[in-house]
Amino acid sequence: MATLTGYKRDSESLYIDKDPEATLIYTFDYSNWLGTGEQITTSNWTIDAISGDTDALTVSASIIATGNKKTVITLTGGTAGNIYTARNTIITDDSQTERKFFRIVCEQRSF
Repeated sequence: MATLTGYKRDSESLYIDKDPEATLIYTFDYSNWLGTGEQITTSNWTIDAISGDTDALTVSASIIATGNKKTVITLTGGTAGNIYTARNTIITDDSQTERKFFRIVCEQRSF
């Protein structure tokens, strides 16, 4: 199972809160899921589209990090009131494929 930090959980799944104007970085750590010596060779992130979205949430960058054991995504944009789903599909050097997802609740945040 992936190690997750900073995410919230409800009855559906993991999620994060994001302001539409924020640019934020999130990490999935697959270290505990990967076999000994196994590494991530491919990581693909997708965001589910929302019909009529005025400012779609986008992936502005993504990398494989920390000894090829973590995937990192940078998210920008989003429309307040929308709930997006980010999906990460990885392939390992042992030809295993895994897919994880989390939701992004886009809302105006204030102090």
